[in-house]
Amino acid sequence: MTNAELLKLLEIVVWPTVVLVAVLVVRPHLSTLLSGAKVKLSIAGQAIETTLPQLKQIVEEQTSEALSAEHVKYLSDLYRAGPKAYPEGVDNKDERKFLRPMRNAGLIMTEPRNVYLNEANAIELSALGRLFLKAKGIGA
Repeated sequence: MTNAELLKLLEIVVWPTVVLVAVLVVRPHLSTLLSGAKVKLSIAGQAIETTLPQLKQIVEEQTSEALSAEHVKYLSDLYRAGPKAYPEGVDNKDERKFLRPMRNAGLIMTEPRNVYLNEANAIELSALGRLFLKAKGIGA
């Protein structure tokens, strides 16, 4: 094998190896950077800057407990399908008990606004609910 052929073979093998090593070395750092992405919220005229993982923790603390898988599924369904209609209001006591932690944390809103759950015509996802789902890796 000539030196030119050996050099050509080395070029073919070295570049993919360099790229593979670079990806393996850089990937954990990219993951750390992305998980620390900042989110800026404006509430009552005050601007708050936080990260998505911190936002997820804040929402879970606001509900006094971690949201169950059923809560997250309900929120995800609202995200995908839009508001859920309750023409007679949320008249089922168990359903009101299920919705209350999400409403109290500001993840869902009633339609019309600021009414009791039993008076709501529909339940929809709030902006904070969309951010919570984003922090969970659901939605855009």
